[in-house]
Amino acid sequence: MKERLAQAKNPAEFEKAKKDIAEIVRERYTKLKRREWESASELAFNIVLGEEIERYTKTTPQHVKAAKILKARGVDLRAGDLISFVKIIREPHVKPVELVSKSEVDVDKYVAYLHATFDQVLDALGLSFEEIIGLTKLERFLA
Repeated sequence: MKERLAQAKNPAEFEKAKKDIAEIVRERYTKLKRREWESASELAFNIVLGEEIERYTKTTPQHVKAAKILKARGVDLRAGDLISFVKIIREPHVKPVELVSKSEVDVDKYVAYLHATFDQVLDALGLSFEEIIGLTKLERFLA
């Protein structure tokens, strides 16, 4: 999106860039809703373990929950290791990227991230996320 905006050098190109950006958002949204991603790694959050897993006692961040699943499967993990996980529907709401199936992915969470990521820029461009993805005003009211 940033690259596409940077290419606009005059008002006509800017208007074309706005249409292209709306199409990028629509395409990403549709891909999510239809579960058409190539690999779960496209959806992965990647976070480094700051400490050894056992040191997380007060709270258990999402990447640590995923790390515990890997550890239970015999994977040796240490502080500094990169944990890649995907948000899923059922408890514990995360799963290591290499263990997740398409049907488990919490698509609504990813749509919310997509919305949050693009919303400020779309607003500045005079575009609406809801209108781009095709929600009617009634559907927005009921959501």
